[in-house]
Amino acid sequence: MRILRWFGLLLAAVVLILVLTAIVARVSDGPIGAFAGGPLVSGEHMTKGLSDWSTFRGVDAMDMQLVEPPRSRRVWLIVDDDGNLYIPSGFVSSLPFWKHWPPEAVKDGRAVIRIEGQIYPVTLVKIDNPALALKLANRLTAKYDLPASDGPPDPEELWIFRVDARSDAP
Repeated sequence: MRILRWFGLLLAAVVLILVLTAIVARVSDGPIGAFAGGPLVSGEHMTKGLSDWSTFRGVDAMDMQLVEPPRSRRVWLIVDDDGNLYIPSGFVSSLPFWKHWPPEAVKDGRAVIRIEGQIYPVTLVKIDNPALALKLANRLTAKYDLPASDGPPDPEELWIFRVDARSDAP
């Protein structure tokens, strides 16, 4: 019985820590680990996005925040040979309770990204081209050392968004 009580207390403590972290993250400048954060504030605010993102090819992750709702998260990135920036999102249909941002980005793609201390206004555009999705999925697999897939990515599970430059002006 004593072990069960200690296990229960330990479990309650872990749950409490997770809940408190989620609450703190929502009011923080950016995400905390896997928890969505508040609006991106700190960093040099750029007035427009870039047309060539190749400078960031070696960057592993960046912060991304949709304009509406203003929640930020840490995301992986892919830069293709032409300098286009893409944000992949896996497990979209498997984890709908966790992955809210991809459908929100389809409705309103206005976003900001913080990469290496600079905040850029951008627009996210979902890629629906299977050949491009396969090419980017292969690049994603190589960059992040993921298990190779036998075929093209499942379009319900892996959504990829192109990051387009946007002016900060209304």
